[in-house]
Amino acid sequence: MLRIEDYYTDAPSAGIITMLEKPEVVNRLMNTLICNFKGFDYMKMKIEMHAVKEELEEYKNLNQMYLNQIQKLHVYYDGHQLALKRILRDINYDTHLNTKVYSPVIGCPVGCPYCFTKNVVNHFGVTADYKKPVFRGFYKIMKDSDGNDVPELFNIESENPIDWFLTYMSDFGCWRPEWQENVLQQIIAANNIKRRKGKCLDTFQLVTKCPEGIDLSPIPAETDIRNVVISCTVDRNECTHRIPELIKNTRGHLITGCVVYQPVLEHIDPVYLDEFVNTFGKDHSWVIIGGEVGENAAPFHFEWIKDLVDKCRELGISLKMQPDIKEIVKANGYEFLEQGPKPIREAKEIRKRNLAMKDANISERYKLRVAELNRRLTNCVVSEKTGIATLVMLSDVEMIVECAKRLLALAPDFDVILSAETKALHLVYEMARQSGKNYIVAHKSVKLYMNDAIEVAVKSVTTEQDNEHFTNDKLEVAVRSVVTENEQRLYLESQDVESVKGKRVLIVDDVISKPDALKALVALVEKAGGITAANAALIADGNAAKRSDLIFLEALPNNM
Repeated sequence: MLRIEDYYTDAPSAGIITMLEKPEVVNRLMNTLICNFKGFDYMKMKIEMHAVKEELEEYKNLNQMYLNQIQKLHVYYDGHQLALKRILRDINYDTHLNTKVYSPVIGCPVGCPYCFTKNVVNHFGVTADYKKPVFRGFYKIMKDSDGNDVPELFNIESENPIDWFLTYMSDFGCWRPEWQENVLQQIIAANNIKRRKGKCLDTFQLVTKCPEGIDLSPIPAETDIRNVVISCTVDRNECTHRIPELIKNTRGHLITGCVVYQPVLEHIDPVYLDEFVNTFGKDHSWVIIGGEVGENAAPFHFEWIKDLVDKCRELGISLKMQPDIKEIVKANGYEFLEQGPKPIREAKEIRKRNLAMKDANISERYKLRVAELNRRLTNCVVSEKTGIATLVMLSDVEMIVECAKRLLALAPDFDVILSAETKALHLVYEMARQSGKNYIVAHKSVKLYMNDAIEVAVKSVTTEQDNEHFTNDKLEVAVRSVVTENEQRLYLESQDVESVKGKRVLIVDDVISKPDALKALVALVEKAGGITAANAALIADGNAAKRSDLIFLEALPNNM
């Protein structure tokens, strides 16, 4: 689905050595793809890793220990190799997602029948037996030049605070006490460095179905680790006893507590939440609610969570509802909430501020999100007063393939695709490839190879307002209309005319801005005896988004 591209890892970098470990490759790919692509099915993805030291002459003098760690990674998604460079470059500690999934422990003995992670681990062959947890530490504490502790596990150089999720492939309550202590000491060392530098702390999330196994006794009670969110999951009413167990095993320690009602499989009583918020405080209490996801997910009923939602609102507990229940929550007249506790909120605000500052320094570019892919638009100066933001898709294989897929999903039934040369042809080709339908190109001039071409000429009128400001006794504004008349001519050779005659034609362009855009293509289809099935575009600019005859993926505001 993404650009075909090999990616070689550079072993001497400690951060890059991390990405050589298969669990982190799996974590990163899953995290990136699930967050960025709707309908992503991990069962269609395969990962291959193999040493390539014999292929890398430039590393022949490298220490043998490092040389053996250099890997070539191949990831295939349903037959298409993914762009590892795009994904894996973010595994080092600067990610556009600001979320890092790392698994100090792999494996969980709980054995939930709906366990998504177990299926992932088994599918990618991450470990031989998922029921037997394996610790990937112990992680060392090193010293800097001033004698301060430096953690081996966490990089603390990122300007943005990172949300670390540390139990994607395990259950925190099933970790051995010495494993828990080792990872928490790594977190404490990372916190101390950030505090000395005056930076916002990273957040760390640890989830368990076995809160009775939590052991914080080696951590001094006065140690402030409220940026550590320890959660217990409750999926049925009989599991609510985990909440007082979480309270009991973390009492007296400065953490953030969380109850994760996910997946909710029946009505759950809002018990123990009063004691929960009294223990951790409103700023450091969190509740997350979601349903079961996946192909065989159990049906979800709003009545199962209504009492939980009402109780959280009554107590002032930060409540996050997962996207999978968004529509059913709104359909029942409730507000869809994405709240977080104080540490999560503060980290998010810092990231937003840093991003705004970064964008402010790149004034010539704008941001756009199309098909869940983030892109920056280049500002092209037309005149002293006018500039346009342009999306250049040429060579952006990832964007082209994904947008073609989305437009085809929106399009009605059609027989052939038509577009004018030349900007949208790469998109039109990909839509034709994916749909198995032919595409036709309307030319802007008669080519030497064209026989008996038909022609359409369509005039379009553009009206713009030119404001003249002048001062007399008071400020007045004179508005003058500037009318511009343009003529567009398009040609279709006889062979293509026959391909259009009597057929349903999907007209495609990349960006539509003028009210009468595509008018010439529609006229060409009519003259050739075809039927316009629909007009389609990636982006509708300004008022074009109001057209009832246009399907598109994203709209740009008039003032962008």
